[in-house]
Amino acid sequence: MISTLNHELLNSLDLKVLAVQRTEAGRWWNFQQVISPFSRLWLILDGRAVVRHHEREFSLRPGHLHLVPAFTVHDCSCARHFNHYHLHFAARLPTGIDLFSLLDSEHQVIAAPDTLALFQRLEAIYPDRKLPCFDPGREEYKRFPALTEQAESPARALDNFEAKGTLTLLLTQFLRSARPHEGVHARVTRQFLAVQEFIHTHMDQRILLNDLARVVELNPTYFSDQFKRVIGVRPLDYLMRRRIERAQYLLLTSQSSVKEIANAVGVPDPAYFSRVFTRLCQSSPTQYRSSHVR
Repeated sequence: MISTLNHELLNSLDLKVLAVQRTEAGRWWNFQQVISPFSRLWLILDGRAVVRHHEREFSLRPGHLHLVPAFTVHDCSCARHFNHYHLHFAARLPTGIDLFSLLDSEHQVIAAPDTLALFQRLEAIYPDRKLPCFDPGREEYKRFPALTEQAESPARALDNFEAKGTLTLLLTQFLRSARPHEGVHARVTRQFLAVQEFIHTHMDQRILLNDLARVVELNPTYFSDQFKRVIGVRPLDYLMRRRIERAQYLLLTSQSSVKEIANAVGVPDPAYFSRVFTRLCQSSPTQYRSSHVR
């Protein structure tokens, strides 16, 4: 068991199902240097395929579950046919970091007897969460996860609650044997947890790159490069995404004005806040609130 993942931390995980569907793949399922800000989980039903990551080659075989954590560069290919369920999901700590970026876990396990039923249940809950295409290089594929997260409706609270429980049962098959990272990478990751905690607790304040670098006592340029390597985006881009996510929450759960919310998330210029929100969420703050709050 994972000694560092205590009861409070596990209960604080933010779990989201981004896409789930069954797919019969063929030789077209051949993609190189794929990297995404979400994790992938495959349940192999029939056929064979190969995936390469973490300097290993894995044979995807029937009856197995395979996990590709977020921000993991991987290659995948199929020689003939590959019948599988695939699930794209996010598993984040309160500070926004991906859970599996902190862990060394098995990437492939024998699926538990009820695994197929769990995938089928998720597909029944979210019949509309199908990928617009299968090529990770296409723009509509890249945009789909963010659009899915933004479309989550408070009116579907019970469905979302059940989906999180179902996803938890799937992930437990990997978490039981997981261990915290060891070595240099682990120390770097823990450093950036402190940075994300700083962002989380100082969201309403003006934060510069120097402020974030100071948390871990690194040169700002070196810190920015290392942060992008570990987390996947530059620190100030990460900061703005967290600000907008907080704004989305406040728009749905409070009566505060857009100007008040902009101040609360540390973007005191309402016009600039609206421009960034619209770019990241594909709608203005006012439109976002009116389309999700009934």
